[in-house]
Amino acid sequence: MSQIVNTVSRYMHDPSRGHWEVVRWILRYIKSTVDVGLIFEKDVRGKHECTCYVESDYVRDLDKCRSTTGYVFTLSQVPMSWRYTLLSTVTLSTTEAEYMTLTEAVKEASWLQDLMDDLGIEQDFLWVHCDSMSAIYLTKNQVYHARTKYINVK
Repeated sequence: MSQIVNTVSRYMHDPSRGHWEVVRWILRYIKSTVDVGLIFEKDVRGKHECTCYVESDYVRDLDKCRSTTGYVFTLSQVPMSWRYTLLSTVTLSTTEAEYMTLTEAVKEASWLQDLMDDLGIEQDFLWVHCDSMSAIYLTKNQVYHARTKYINVK
């Protein structure tokens, strides 16, 4: 649902008839699902397991030629935090788009870990799943990190 709202909101300055039909569809959907809720339950070990799934599409948005980026965090298999948006910069490759998305997801994971600690929710570790082997390689490549870590900006 958040993806379709995000997409249709890009045309708020000059909506067409088709956009208004999508907005009506969204409102009908929300009206019909008002009584639907989420239930957070502990797993068999008595813990809440937090997992993140990351995805990016290279130059998915044809209007601005930008990649779309998204991630969702689940707690006990229920979505609790998500983001779906255009990347703020133009990427030059699928790997770069996936790596930027993975970076944003890990920053969110760090924040969520602190939040769960503050709320007293016991969490051993937080899983982050990414389907891009090249982005995963970059996160483990110390030569790449050493090269980008100490860039002098004047």
